[in-house]
Amino acid sequence: MTTQKFSIKIGSDKQGERVDKFLSLEIKGYSRKYFQDLIKEGGVKVNGKTTGKDYILKIGDIVEGCAKEPETASLEPDSKVKFGMVFDGKDFAVIDKPAGLVVHPSHTHKKGTLVNGLLARWPEIRGVGDPSASSGQDNLRPGIAHRLDKETSGLMTVAKSQPMFLWLKKQFQDRKVEKKYIALVYGNIIQNEGEIAVPIGRLGVKQVAINSVNKGLLGNVNKSRNARTGFKILARYHGFTLVEATPYTGRMHQIRVHFKYLGYPIVGDKKYAGKRISKVIDLPRHFLHSSYLSFNLPSGERVEFKSELPDELQAVIDQLERF
Repeated sequence: MTTQKFSIKIGSDKQGERVDKFLSLEIKGYSRKYFQDLIKEGGVKVNGKTTGKDYILKIGDIVEGCAKEPETASLEPDSKVKFGMVFDGKDFAVIDKPAGLVVHPSHTHKKGTLVNGLLARWPEIRGVGDPSASSGQDNLRPGIAHRLDKETSGLMTVAKSQPMFLWLKKQFQDRKVEKKYIALVYGNIIQNEGEIAVPIGRLGVKQVAINSVNKGLLGNVNKSRNARTGFKILARYHGFTLVEATPYTGRMHQIRVHFKYLGYPIVGDKKYAGKRISKVIDLPRHFLHSSYLSFNLPSGERVEFKSELPDELQAVIDQLERF
């Protein structure tokens, strides 16, 4: 695989451009989406620091990085990819995604994703969804109206027809889908229930919660968006709290970021829990599970789906209950 290193000083003719758009025009053979992903992974630096895809360039900025020759992501069906089946209907399905499984192919995960497994079970979904407008490639997210993080397990919908995909997508956009997650966090939350209403923006490769106090201290935070997460306590253990979290908005890493903001990061979260280590819990993933989904069908019927904690998370609870 060939690589192309770049180090570009921004002149007056390029100031005011977004860094992702600038790179896609400046370095031929790579899409804007490619550079957005590269930026997200910390592979592009401006003045020696990681940045966000919507950073606005200034005169004198030095943009550096290394672009690898893009490999084509695979949409080959793969029956070896396993997932749980909750509901299998004519126009949509609800599946139970295991932790550790990436949802769709990208330049960093070429194959072996949930989508590859879905195509093996339902070949008809290949043409369902949004086309990849930025890369010109085939749609790499067939049937996917919403996603879960790699290490988050639980319920996801899969659209089998284009009308159902558009319906589900609009349901999520209009916030008519009720979602609930089970999370185990470090520390003992005092209140029995509450709501976290703090905007979230990107700082380098992480998402951060932004309030009036820390806004001026965080430096180059890309534009923030309002975010709301409700929660109620399910159980308290020695040094840990089990919560049910209800995201009212759909920001990237929202639940993980909001609980870190409160000072109660999710157990096992390598990105947001920092160096906090528990001698009690040995868990190779973060403790976050999509346990409940409810939404309206085009017929007007309201449906709901539930998922129990996977074995490795239930084992943690069983262990804590013995203390």
